[in-house]
Amino acid sequence: MRPSMIRPLTRARLASRKFSPAAFTPARSLFHKTAVLRDGLWTSPKRKSNEPYHHLEAVKSPISAAHIEAQDLVVVDRILEPQTVANFVGFLMGNPLPDGTRPSSIATLPLEEFALIQGSEQVLGADSMSFFHRVMLYVGSNEDGSRLCDVGKNIQSLKSRLWSGITPLSDQRWKEKGLHLPENFDQACQNLGAVVSVFEYLNVPEVQNNLRETFNLIYDTWSDLDVVINQRRAQTSAEPLSVADLWTLYMSVHLEVMTQRAHKWVTQHVDTLRAPFMQELLAYQPQGQEGYKLDTKQWQLADALHVLLETSVQADHTIMIPMEGYKGYEAPDNKVGPPEMHSAKHEERRAAYSQRVKDLSHKILMDRFFERVAKGEKPRQLTVSKEIYEFATEQVDAQREIRRELRGSSLDSTVQEPWITSKWDKLKYLENNDLPKDSGLAIYHGKELGLAQDDIEAAKQHFNEVLSDSKGPDAPPLDLQPKAILAIDSASFASYMSNSHDATRSSVLPGDSTGFVVAIDPEFDPEIGFDRPDESPDYKGQMRVLGSLVWGDLYAILESQSAGLGELWPLAMHHPDQIYVGPVIPIQRFHWQAQKDGQWKVISEAMNYLGKSLK
Repeated sequence: MRPSMIRPLTRARLASRKFSPAAFTPARSLFHKTAVLRDGLWTSPKRKSNEPYHHLEAVKSPISAAHIEAQDLVVVDRILEPQTVANFVGFLMGNPLPDGTRPSSIATLPLEEFALIQGSEQVLGADSMSFFHRVMLYVGSNEDGSRLCDVGKNIQSLKSRLWSGITPLSDQRWKEKGLHLPENFDQACQNLGAVVSVFEYLNVPEVQNNLRETFNLIYDTWSDLDVVINQRRAQTSAEPLSVADLWTLYMSVHLEVMTQRAHKWVTQHVDTLRAPFMQELLAYQPQGQEGYKLDTKQWQLADALHVLLETSVQADHTIMIPMEGYKGYEAPDNKVGPPEMHSAKHEERRAAYSQRVKDLSHKILMDRFFERVAKGEKPRQLTVSKEIYEFATEQVDAQREIRRELRGSSLDSTVQEPWITSKWDKLKYLENNDLPKDSGLAIYHGKELGLAQDDIEAAKQHFNEVLSDSKGPDAPPLDLQPKAILAIDSASFASYMSNSHDATRSSVLPGDSTGFVVAIDPEFDPEIGFDRPDESPDYKGQMRVLGSLVWGDLYAILESQSAGLGELWPLAMHHPDQIYVGPVIPIQRFHWQAQKDGQWKVISEAMNYLGKSLK
């Protein structure tokens, strides 16, 4: 999609948008009881000054160009994801930091002080706004939409996923799609470039400013809370507390985990893709080659290596969120290399980093040359393939050294997905307190409940009744994810029993057209519809999901509260069978559309032939 074809987001369209508190309200928890927002808080975000930042025609690198141009479905992005506030409050109540640690020096916030976050008339006065309500206003609402951004769904959906520390594709999923195979190299690279595009968006100066200002406004709100808390603590000679400083600590760890996991995912896949190309180049012996003229095969290998190098270089200096200007934050003083390489301004960082890689690769080349001379070795007569191989090796070696200067010790750590850490901590709490710890997704199939196989509404009604009963004294030993249920209808049953659904899917990767189940939003009311219909066109409260994605993908997204089914539907609606297959890249969309166009052409010609034969 060319930029000129992107639908403009006018003020009228913006004013019609709605937000839902479901995106940040965790179910069946202490926080859930206090997360009741005022009526109308998440409806129609209205700007008080300028229009939101538009990322629709942004400056793009070769790695991100396809993703910038593919922003055909425009959504409003709350840059600081709303669930972050819920997770921070959970940290105050005793949960670990996003990296799974919790310093022993940090005490749990007592319940009576936790109640101050929601506030009351007795504490704040009848006309005052609670601290929590103020924070959620700043995240993005109809009362304050000044820091909202317009961006394509393709970028925003992946950004929400990465924000929660969820990788775009698991190693298993990567292989299921065949992205490790040479014939799918372009698709593999576009998946890596999608991650770079997200952080290119987050490093745009205006987006950086919006995120920093949102953080600082929330910091100021927690500072006001600190005054109330510490006035009470002073009466009992208790140690003072700074929720504001804990906010800075939490967010610094959160952003580090987010960027570290995304960066490692990209660079590890670059290394894996590069290895067979390097080996093939080293072993390639063209016949009758003269001078330094490359043949077609050598050009192909050299081009592939260049794309991978460019992707990893972009990842090194782009996948980070500098915290300069964030209140309470102090930058470490152990930075290595030129100051420009650590600049909060992406363009300065990009230029300094790229130049450092060029300079060092040249130095490595010369050092190795003089080492051979010092040893008395004669100049080597290398083949063209080996020359390219050595040049590529020198570039990679230089990049890895500069990468350590730029990113430091974060390269050595591997952090678990935060939602897993949080879930594990919750399960331990339930076990220690002798509470039900069975959890997961409800799956409906068969007639033992008196439900017809394809009766989705009956399954929703049954689930909602079970969920309601689970809050009573005779509750079943279940801790079910409330935002989605699964059903095996006749179509999904057939998808596992035969290959009929993918017989004509030559343009769909093998892992994108396998057995599926139906994911259903039990709270969806067909008469009301989705609260942001223009951001999720034709959403009916359900969608098909690959069976292999139920636990590692769908469940992770629901548990981390990074999206609901309505937010995921746009990623499924263009698939030939309307199946959710995970993050979608532009080349996938192109092949899917070509497939559907070809099918429609066949049907149209068949109808024309039938019409003529009946005359």
